[in-house]
Amino acid sequence: MCFSSSASFAVAAVLLPLGAGTVRYCRQQDRGEWLPLALMPLFFSLQQGLEGLVWLGLDAGGPAWLVHPAALGYLFFAYAFWLAWMPWCVLRLNRQAPPPLRRRGLQLLLVLGLLGGAVLWLPLVLDGSLMDPAVVHGSIDYRTTLLVDRWVNLAVGSTAYAVVIVAPFLLGASGRLRLFGAGILAAFLVSHLHYGHAFASVWCFFSALLSVSLYWILRDPEPLVVADVA
Repeated sequence: MCFSSSASFAVAAVLLPLGAGTVRYCRQQDRGEWLPLALMPLFFSLQQGLEGLVWLGLDAGGPAWLVHPAALGYLFFAYAFWLAWMPWCVLRLNRQAPPPLRRRGLQLLLVLGLLGGAVLWLPLVLDGSLMDPAVVHGSIDYRTTLLVDRWVNLAVGSTAYAVVIVAPFLLGASGRLRLFGAGILAAFLVSHLHYGHAFASVWCFFSALLSVSLYWILRDPEPLVVADVA
């Protein structure tokens, strides 16, 4: 599979009206707790648009000055934002009467996401030399040097990352929401096994495609919140 600026911009263009639709539906139903989930396609649209700019900057004769700011913006989502937003979405859904054990688990995942995002992304802001994006085998390898690289290998680090993002959805009551989490997990496995050189780029691309299902998820006749009292 080959990716390109056209692919990134096309996904961004599809997700923009879809995201507007999910937010509008959320407001029509007067369900503020759904809003973080409803906003996800819009954020994925922005992220894919930023990667489209990275592609343009990396093209021969392209505006090279775009590469660093666009890549930094893209990695904000990949390395920091999603780590906190995914747990927050499910925690928000369960704010009314959550099972204490699951709520504590979601709160722990949120804290880990916030800390992990700060450790992964902030050094890139402070030192631009820690990132050197390049096209490798048809995908973008951001070639980042992370603070945790000396202690944690890619397999362990990416697995921990996946747990923080996927586990909240698997804790939900909605079968559709659990399917979404399973889809993100499948995207993780495919990206990790077949696109290890460009894991962050490919996984976020697949996850952005999966966010198309969120409009369907929000219309789930079953409750989106956890109903038991574990």
